Amino acid sequence: MIKTLDLYILRKFFISLAVVSVAVTVLIIAINMVEELKDFVDNDVPAGDIAEYYLYFSGWAVKSFLPVFVFLAGLFTVGSLARNNELRAMKAGGVSLYRIAAPLIAAAVLISMAHFYYNEFIFPPANKRRVELKSFTIEKRPRSSVVNRYNLYRQVSDSVYYVIDKYNIPERIGYGIKLYRRDRNRLGEFITARSMNFKHGYWTLVDGARHVFDAAGIIEFSTFDSLTEPLIKDRPSEFERHLGKPEDMSYRELQDYITLMKRTGGPYLRELVDLKVKVTFPMTTIVVMIMCIPLAANPGRGGVAATLAVAAGLMLVYLVMFKVTKVLGANDYLPPDLAAWSVNGAFFIVGVLMNVFSER
Repeated sequence: MIKTLDLYILRKFFISLAVVSVAVTVLIIAINMVEELKDFVDNDVPAGDIAEYYLYFSGWAVKSFLPVFVFLAGLFTVGSLARNNELRAMKAGGVSLYRIAAPLIAAAVLISMAHFYYNEFIFPPANKRRVELKSFTIEKRPRSSVVNRYNLYRQVSDSVYYVIDKYNIPERIGYGIKLYRRDRNRLGEFITARSMNFKHGYWTLVDGARHVFDAAGIIEFSTFDSLTEPLIKDRPSEFERHLGKPEDMSYRELQDYITLMKRTGGPYLRELVDLKVKVTFPMTTIVVMIMCIPLAANPGRGGVAATLAVAAGLMLVYLVMFKVTKVLGANDYLPPDLAAWSVNGAFFIVGVLMNVFSER
């Protein structure tokens, strides 16, 4: 059951979290506004569009820096209890540091789960709108720049693959089609077409030629006005999907992209690491909470300033190591799971040991 003590600690924590989140987000927005000011003025961007852009930008800031917000809020909460001698009074009443930390750890777990949900379902569509505003409203790029997709490569099986030179999204028409079918270690069939369109659940190749090769090297050549090609199984949505940065995609979108790359033979190691990080990064909230409690509960001789300095140093090391292991994993120096989980695991152990020694 949630007791009065828990409610008291949680109220202080969530007030601190709200203040820290708003303050740091406003600071990040202010810095970004200075960088974007030239585009706002040069392109005469309406104030309403600027406000909308920064509404979505604030969502990006929360998504990217929530563990830092939680870390600072935890420091301020426990540090306030220590400075006001409330921690000492609680311990004198028989309440251990572990019991005091329990509601904060529980809050961190819930925030971690909410963070993952936010990253998966709320952030991607909102961020897509932010990117559109930046590209088409702030930077005044023509929308025609995203009408076409170029050089699409797809592998149907080990022996069949095809290339589309250009795909027009509004028209749902592909241009410059080349389909290859291997027969053992040689080319068995080669089909070219000027275009292709999607009708009745199948792709129809238009104005093309077909080359068939047998084992003796004899070529059978024929032309066609239209040819239904069931080997091309991708739906129009597969060609229309605009893939953003891995960190801006949802878990499912990135998973689908990796599946596609596996099927087509394209590179996907970097994206696989990002997929693992989408699970581990929200859990950072739990790890930093475990670390900040003993730091703030025992400020030492240097007081608040020294505690904040040590905490800032730890957080910086944490973030740098997280980035380094991610890069090592993306470049195949570490297995993806190790790249994604090693830093969280190491700092979790450090946090637990800090709590154990703090209680002694």
